[in-house]
Amino acid sequence: MLACQAVITAESCAADPGQGEYTVASYFETFAPGVDWNRLVEWPPDVFALANLVLDHTEGYRFVVAPPSGERWPPIPDWGAEVRAAARRWRDLEPPALVRRCWHAVTQHRDVPLAAVRSGAAWDLTSALLTLHAIADETCSALAGRRASDGSFEARAWALLRAQGSLARLAPARVRIVPKSHFSGGGITIRSLSKYLALLYESVDVRWGALAPRHMADRRDYNIVLVPWPLAVSARSFRPAPSRLLENMDLSRYGFFEFAPEPTFDCDLLRALLEDAANKAGRVDAVILPEGAVRPQAIACLEGTLAAHGATFLIAGVHQPAGGSTLGRNFLHFGVRTDEGWERHEQDKHHRWCLDEAQIRQYHLARSLPPTRLWWEAIEIRERTLHIIDVGGGLTTAPMVCEDLARLDEVADLVRRIGPSLVVAVLLDGPQLASRWPCRYSSVITDDPGSVVLTLTSYGMAARCRPPGSLSSRVVAHWNSRSDGLHELELAPGAAGLLVSATVEHATLWTADGRCHHEVPRLQLADVQQLSAPSARSTVRPRAPSAGAGSAVPRAGRSAKTPR
Repeated sequence: MLACQAVITAESCAADPGQGEYTVASYFETFAPGVDWNRLVEWPPDVFALANLVLDHTEGYRFVVAPPSGERWPPIPDWGAEVRAAARRWRDLEPPALVRRCWHAVTQHRDVPLAAVRSGAAWDLTSALLTLHAIADETCSALAGRRASDGSFEARAWALLRAQGSLARLAPARVRIVPKSHFSGGGITIRSLSKYLALLYESVDVRWGALAPRHMADRRDYNIVLVPWPLAVSARSFRPAPSRLLENMDLSRYGFFEFAPEPTFDCDLLRALLEDAANKAGRVDAVILPEGAVRPQAIACLEGTLAAHGATFLIAGVHQPAGGSTLGRNFLHFGVRTDEGWERHEQDKHHRWCLDEAQIRQYHLARSLPPTRLWWEAIEIRERTLHIIDVGGGLTTAPMVCEDLARLDEVADLVRRIGPSLVVAVLLDGPQLASRWPCRYSSVITDDPGSVVLTLTSYGMAARCRPPGSLSSRVVAHWNSRSDGLHELELAPGAAGLLVSATVEHATLWTADGRCHHEVPRLQLADVQQLSAPSARSTVRPRAPSAGAGSAVPRAGRSAKTPR
């Protein structure tokens, strides 16, 4: 058995910590003031929070790949088996012996300065923190599969997550502990040290949902219908909004615009596409519409149509026009159909689109928006949120809206820490070519943490995007995956939608501390089929195609890492 009892002397700590320098205890208590150290060890996510905070701040996690001179990691040959055995006992019983010994090492020496952890001088303490971090992580390995309200560890954990957005009992104002799906196997960061849990510092509100048990059977495939609406976008769909919305704007240089596409969404078209998809695949699981595709009034029609065809998920970009002295809204509607009806979520876009002269000319909008000014999207900027839906079997989905994919802000950091299985980015953008910005930024997420990214824009916007010297393109979506590579998804002439089929494959991954994780689920692109509807054939007029246009299967693009 691993002996985690620490013996830390004044010589091992060497430097005088000096007045005001953090110790392990004082640093943790800035995140959890008034914490009861005796009770902390009763709940694994609380212990994970302590270990993760200290290891992250001191970069003590690096010692799992480069231990201090004279030390070893892992500390014993069967360390991984010991960790898993302790995790099984901790889930259902009192803390097991290994946890108690390591916890004693931490509590006895919690006044050791963080500098001693950072330098490796307090190796026994650091080794205890790394071991507790791993055991707490393994304790939560079944969170994706067990959520029954039976008093189990998983049921209690999910109750906490639903109630306060954190698996830990600590106040979530400073840090939260949440489930995790994927992590990067390359490099060494605090994110590569855990498979099942993540710690969030950010103030962004993370909201969790989960499918009802009847939907949680072991699924091996998913069918997603992409509806690139509007199929046609006129210049009149972009129009100036009232300029008095912000009084400090220089109206000679800046203006507000809003996107108001016409006609309104065609539910008959959606019904026809779903019927075609059901004939081809037998079942439709989800429907995705691009940014700004529908108004709020269309949601009821969408939900009714999906329910009639057995679909479970709806991700739709919604635009709500500005009115009078108020800004409009650009948000994402995320609906999950349950036994009781639709569970609805809304996630606002976090960044306004700014149309400059180059983009105005690229999209041929000069008749609507004078290119002598910068035009900002007339939408509210509300509190930032990120929705995560657990679909069971270790798979999760997270939606994003357009620029949120590209901005390196708190939401992007959340995505990298949580590692959703599938990130869906709905866009009001040009064609989803490998050389353009959405593919470049999605590659960041596919590299680390290893999520699959699916983007979708409207065909109308893709067709309007014709920079000088370029042909019109029909690539309305792209799929980017670490295992599949990058695929441009084209809409064939006469088609009005795409059916994307993905299978659930499994991989073996290693966390940086040396734990092997078998059967880690991941989505793999299986097929892409064109969907047609009689009412759409006269709407989607063939244009000059790009190379390979009209293909009914995904076309692999080149590396999406060229300069913007």
